[in-house]
Amino acid sequence: MSLLFTVTAALAFIVVAVRMWRTDNRRLSIGVIAAIGGYFAIESLLVGLEGMLPAAIVFTIPLTLLPLLILVLAAYLIANGLRMLRRESRSLANGLSLIAGVALLAVPVLTYLALTAMVSTHDYPIVLRAALAAVIVIVALGSTYVAAFFVLFLVYGLVYRHARVGDYDAIVVLGAGLIDGRVPPLLGARLDRGSALFSARRSTGDDCVLIPTGGRGSDEPRSEGEAMAEYLRDAGVPADRVLAETEAVNTEQNLLLSREIAEAHRPGSRVLIVTSGYHVLRAAMLARRVGLPAAATGAKTARYFVPSATLREFAAVAVMFPRIQKAAAALCVLAGLGAGAILWLADAV
Repeated sequence: MSLLFTVTAALAFIVVAVRMWRTDNRRLSIGVIAAIGGYFAIESLLVGLEGMLPAAIVFTIPLTLLPLLILVLAAYLIANGLRMLRRESRSLANGLSLIAGVALLAVPVLTYLALTAMVSTHDYPIVLRAALAAVIVIVALGSTYVAAFFVLFLVYGLVYRHARVGDYDAIVVLGAGLIDGRVPPLLGARLDRGSALFSARRSTGDDCVLIPTGGRGSDEPRSEGEAMAEYLRDAGVPADRVLAETEAVNTEQNLLLSREIAEAHRPGSRVLIVTSGYHVLRAAMLARRVGLPAAATGAKTARYFVPSATLREFAAVAVMFPRIQKAAAALCVLAGLGAGAILWLADAV
């Protein structure tokens, strides 16, 4: 590729991403377009450095570091998963980082074993070797797609969390479950963040309300909204500024029912959503999906809790785009079947 083409393409994609961000930054597609622009920017750098640096250096360093990075990340995820299971309840959700760490080690090992088996079974039936080739391609492409999607989700989530939230008239604090009817630390951090934002807004003389939202779970003696409202009042927030929502059973209902309360208090209210840091991007995306023009901001979360929570959020965001996931899975399978068919035809010739 020529330098003129790569530079032009990089600038074009980055400009489009910036314009989309200014229009509505709650779209993951902005990250995709920015990533394409970043790819062409890197290509521009490589084209510009062509002849100045040996190609072996450009490609050898990343290939050397990649296995080390995988091992370090896998070890961290496994250690974090074991800590989560010791400190929290033993559940699938809390064991996600452990599962991810094991999978991170298992996928390349299994792929290597499959490659070895395919090479060493030259005298075996072509059906077996073609099947192994198909499996290797499917696993390799599928793993690459999942990894790329996760990096996109992670990086764009970090960027969004540092975006300016703008003005607001109503602060919606999302629930996160109670323990024996009381507010646990995770939910307390959200409420403390909401209370601080409320105080900051009130200090400028602007009218503002806090809307703690959450219904009653099957294992809870009272609704989350009720317990959260009590927590805020005990923290010094005026009772008439706390408008609890107590019926919602999921995040979409949290947002829809809270919007009704905010509109009833003041038509055209500007809403700010407060949740945990790892949940900010999905909350903002859900707000956009239900038609709520609201930004989202995050409260601090215990570090050991973040990896498993982030993996849960990643899975939840992926589910929000079922057509894309089905299309990606279909392409991986078709590519695998194609590889197997090519091997079969080559053997027949």
